[in-house]
Amino acid sequence: MKILTGSRGDEVHEHLYENGQRRVGHRILKKNTVTNNGEFHPVPGNIVLIPLKGTVKLTTPDQECTIKNGQLAILGPTDSFYLTAIDDVEFVGVVDIK
Repeated sequence: MKILTGSRGDEVHEHLYENGQRRVGHRILKKNTVTNNGEFHPVPGNIVLIPLKGTVKLTTPDQECTIKNGQLAILGPTDSFYLTAIDDVEFVGVVDIK
């Protein structure tokens, strides 16, 4: 068993765990932050985004949705996206790298 603890701060983007094709990322974004300057970022594989705190807007070329604590979003390896922090947000992304 491993217990992983993410960094604290206003803006965090880190990989907590990488092993073969599995990656666990951790992000903290301040309210109104837009990732990748609003440009679509390709998904490196199947990804599950899990908000721990706050609400984040997920934008793909085809749709827009908001997710918050208690929800999750699943993106496939052909998707691309960017995120907008509706309020201060913290989330984990679990990626199966293609």
